[in-house]
Amino acid sequence: MAYKYSVGKRDFGDIEYENDTNTQIDFDEDYIALVANGTSMLVVSGSNVGVGTATPDYTLDVAGNIGIDQYIYHNGDSDTNFRFLDNRITLSAGSLSMIDIEKKGSAPHEITINNGGNNVDFVVKGNGSGQGNPGMKFDASTNRLGVNGVGSPDKALHVGGSMKLDGTQSTIFFADGNTEKAEIGINSSDNILIENKTTNKHIVFKVNDQGVVREGLRLDGAVPEVVVNQQSESLVDFRVESDNNTHMLFVDGSADKVGINTDAPNSGLHINTSVTFAGKAVTQNYTVLATDHMIFVNASGGNVTITLPTASGIIGRQYIIKRVDSSVNSVTIDPNASETIEGSSSKSLTDQCSVVIVSDNSNWWITSEYISPPP
Repeated sequence: MAYKYSVGKRDFGDIEYENDTNTQIDFDEDYIALVANGTSMLVVSGSNVGVGTATPDYTLDVAGNIGIDQYIYHNGDSDTNFRFLDNRITLSAGSLSMIDIEKKGSAPHEITINNGGNNVDFVVKGNGSGQGNPGMKFDASTNRLGVNGVGSPDKALHVGGSMKLDGTQSTIFFADGNTEKAEIGINSSDNILIENKTTNKHIVFKVNDQGVVREGLRLDGAVPEVVVNQQSESLVDFRVESDNNTHMLFVDGSADKVGINTDAPNSGLHINTSVTFAGKAVTQNYTVLATDHMIFVNASGGNVTITLPTASGIIGRQYIIKRVDSSVNSVTIDPNASETIEGSSSKSLTDQCSVVIVSDNSNWWITSEYISPPP
């Protein structure tokens, strides 16, 4: 079908294809539509253009899919655009690649913010609750993340409020590259775990004492011990409270004194309460242990020999040995091997007598002896 029109104004109504009345150009007041198969496919309605709709609501109104090769540009600003590539979409503003969405050849796929690696911060705003805005901000110039109102984070992660780790055995790991150095978390027994994973290194607790940083507690990894008040920078004193006493155990660091039940120890060890020593009752031969102190001997059932441990390496250790019966059976105290007691190879205890013996690191000496008076 072909028509010829001359130059000049013409008045006419709708134009139909002669063999198909459903295919036409529909003219109306401030309205032109290209109709195919009875459907308005392209419409100019006033200042609006519609594709796939007879009543466009916008300057360009497309009721359906749009296909493009690559770019959607902002008029007069060609470096602000959307770009479509195979399995990839990029959003740029002012020539800076802000967002890149890519389905790669295999997982993992990526959504990248600040794809161009420029000084572009990523900000998520909240509604002003909590610590206020921003809800989250990644500072590109410092590679730091602020959360809950922190707009200028001063650490790699800066949170303006509480943090919560949720889940079984929640743990924070500290590492240098691929080497784990420490962890803090909950273990499988629901205990709080603080672990230094580096060989021969410590766990140290410090405080700021009026501007001076001092150490209070050290779990020493180089020496198997727990140290309270490391000497070089200690908090000086150590105190343990009980229900009714603020100084049940007190170490006066500046005076090198220890007090029990006192806040003013006047000697190297000051005990301001009753004292109980380890006691042992024996009725037969017995070898004294390092954990013994007072030994009560009853020889009414037969002769008894008490054998002392070696005096070597225990200078100052003291034992009290008391005979509690008055039978005719013997009670003999023997030192270890060739060691002596008061220069003798043994010591006999008569009925109901007692001795206090002390090691000088080589032999044993009697510092006190009680002999029961005759009946």
